[in-house]
Amino acid sequence: MMRYLLYFLYVGWHWGLDLAFFIVRHEIRGEKKYGIRTIGTDNLSSDVSKEDRKHIAMYEPVNYYTATWLFDHLQPTDLSTTLLDVGCGKGRVLAMGAAYGFTALAGIDLSPKLYQAAVKMRDMLYNRYQNIRINVACQDARAYTIPETVGVIFLFNPFDHVIMEEFIAKVQESLRRKQRPIKILYANPQCKQQWLDAGFEETDSFVKMNFLRGSILVKA
Repeated sequence: MMRYLLYFLYVGWHWGLDLAFFIVRHEIRGEKKYGIRTIGTDNLSSDVSKEDRKHIAMYEPVNYYTATWLFDHLQPTDLSTTLLDVGCGKGRVLAMGAAYGFTALAGIDLSPKLYQAAVKMRDMLYNRYQNIRINVACQDARAYTIPETVGVIFLFNPFDHVIMEEFIAKVQESLRRKQRPIKILYANPQCKQQWLDAGFEETDSFVKMNFLRGSILVKA
């Protein structure tokens, strides 16, 4: 329980006790439901270059409330595509995606340490599910070639607007190679306007307790 207490103190210090109680309650339920251990934070100071840390977010997994709200907006046709988690961290979203019914998943993370954790998650999911394919890469999102099978992309503010602009260009490049619907599940969507400017449409969104936010963006 120490990890939950430490996370409670972290959230409470930054965003208030009401939100801390809410998030940690969902953390306890979520980690138990999916049988994983992904709670905690990491500033990645020993794992990522100082230059890269100017543009990327520290490790903090997306809270289960927001992730569940976003996943609940998926349709059966979405589940037949590949789910790409950008900034996959320890693999929380990969585990949730597999539980929701995706059989093809991919995750990328710039941090070698988090990549290794995601590999462990991948191996655990292989033991849990049959006929599942998970590709995890330790790679800069600006250099990642988005597979043409990707139909859903999950984002939890993995980087700032500078890298986001280049990542959106990679998405557009993938769409030029193969036109298809793409759905963005965007938690705490700080760079949402860049996606709207790129031709995506927001089909749903929520705000809870001022700080928890999510957006569904699609390009048909």
